[in-house]
Amino acid sequence: MENWAKKKKNEEEENQFRRLPDDVAVNIFDKVSDIKWLCRCFVVSKRFSSLIPRVQTVSIKTNARDFLSTPRDSHKFAGLPSSPLNVCGLEFFAKLTQMRSLNLDLVSDFDADNDSVFKWGAKFTSNLDSLTFLDAASLSKMMQSEQEEENDETENGIARGKKTHLIYLAIECAKEAVLWLRILSRVIPKYPMLQGITITDSMNKGVRLYLGGEKLVECRNAFRNAIKCPEETVPQTQETIRGGLVPVLRLPMSGYVMKGVAIVHFKLCSGDDSESDAQLAMVDAFVEEQGVFSEAVMQIVKNYKDENKVFFWKPFVGRLFFGKPWYKF
Repeated sequence: MENWAKKKKNEEEENQFRRLPDDVAVNIFDKVSDIKWLCRCFVVSKRFSSLIPRVQTVSIKTNARDFLSTPRDSHKFAGLPSSPLNVCGLEFFAKLTQMRSLNLDLVSDFDADNDSVFKWGAKFTSNLDSLTFLDAASLSKMMQSEQEEENDETENGIARGKKTHLIYLAIECAKEAVLWLRILSRVIPKYPMLQGITITDSMNKGVRLYLGGEKLVECRNAFRNAIKCPEETVPQTQETIRGGLVPVLRLPMSGYVMKGVAIVHFKLCSGDDSESDAQLAMVDAFVEEQGVFSEAVMQIVKNYKDENKVFFWKPFVGRLFFGKPWYKF
């Protein structure tokens, strides 16, 4: 009797949902947004399978390489994949032709210390223009006694081991950024109704990326006219990398102090790389970031651009490629 009552209640709830107008049902699916649940709803009924392609907001949590992979058995999509990591590149994602907002949370493979104070950002256009990352030995609340002290501007030099580590981090950042660029180049041209795309990483090592409005339109046009794949547009030639250390960096706005701060900026695309352009690109790379990292970059650009203060703008050169780094100092 209890099972019968439960079954009847479920049937009544289902009938109530069936009576909803299509626009209301689509709005509900928009609120769901998670591709895993949208995919499950898609196979529930013919009505659902006709409504879900009208969804305008989609959220996906996946590994970047899984998202970009081409499934071998896409023709077998009649079955429902058990993981959202497997569904992203399949026919289901292609069905969402009316998508206007895409939120990607990438399960990052970034090989960095999870406990380190680290953040990378990039200037994304239709190419990967430049990268900036900030790495600090520690981050702590600023004590009252520290607020009146001047930042330590003692030049201690960059140890060879530290330079090697920074080059390694630069390569890891480039790997991650190229994956993001490939995602943009694959998604933006294929979804003409897309108005905004957001990319974040699960480890919170990368600055949130958002493309919308005119920037998205420019990227769409550039990707459509591109001859080469995005990864082929990233030059693997010798580049000048601006970088250096700030022993103690006080952040009065957020009330924190960073110690052992290393910042590195390098340009990947050909073109002018003057000091002023590099400073602007560094700020742009962290424009979506709020809090300590954004303030730290602004402080460094403002207060440490003079070579006589700190060796921040003293360049070191490296060949950037996706393998073992070559460097000279």
